[in-house]
Amino acid sequence: MDQPIELRSSVNGNLVIRAYHGHFATNHSHINYYMDMSRMKHDHKMAKEAAITLAKPYIDTTSVDAVVTMEGCEVIGAFLARKLAKEDIRSVNQGKNIYVISPEYNTNNQLIFRDNVQDMIREKNVLLLLASVTTGKTIKRAMECIQYYGGTVAGISAIFSAVDQVNGVPVSALFHSEDIPHYITYSGRDCPKCKKGIKLDALVNWNGFTKL
Repeated sequence: MDQPIELRSSVNGNLVIRAYHGHFATNHSHINYYMDMSRMKHDHKMAKEAAITLAKPYIDTTSVDAVVTMEGCEVIGAFLARKLAKEDIRSVNQGKNIYVISPEYNTNNQLIFRDNVQDMIREKNVLLLLASVTTGKTIKRAMECIQYYGGTVAGISAIFSAVDQVNGVPVSALFHSEDIPHYITYSGRDCPKCKKGIKLDALVNWNGFTKL
C-alpha cells in the first residue's frame, strides 16, 4: 500500500480527502484506491463545509423532511439538515424541522429503523447521505429500507461516488472517480490483480482499513 495522496474536491477546493493506492476489498467489490474520509466526517469545520456544498443541489428545488445518514456521516448530516432548513428566501425547506436519523442492521444483516423513529420516515421525503458509493449496492439496500417504512427517497448525497445515479435517482457527490488517477472497481471474481496473484493490501469499509 503506497503513501496517501491528497485530493481536493473539484466542487469545493476547501474539502480534502486522502487516497491510498493499492489492492483493497470492500463488502461488494475490489478497488485500487481507498479513500480516507475521517477528517471530513469528524472535523466539525470540514463537516460543515461539506454539508453546505452538498446542500446546494437541493436548497431551492427539493422538499426534505429527513436526512438518513449512513457510514458515519451523522455530523455532516446534522449540518446538512441545518443548511436546508435555514431561513433563506430560496430554500423550499426554510424553518422546517428536519429529522437526522440512521438505520441499523439486525441479526439477519437487514437494515431496519426501530419503532420509536419510524414516524420520522413514514410519508416523509428523505435525503440519503453516505460516505462512499462504489457499486451502488448499499444505496439500493438503503432505498429499499426507506421505501419499506413508507418514506420516499428525494435525493442521494455522498462524499465520494463512482456512479452517477442509482435506480434513476442522481447521486450528488463531493468527489468522483474521475478525480482520482485511474480509479477502478471490480467484482471480486473479475479483479485483474487477483488473477495475477497480487495479494490484498487491506480489507476496507467506512470505518477504515485493516492491513493483511
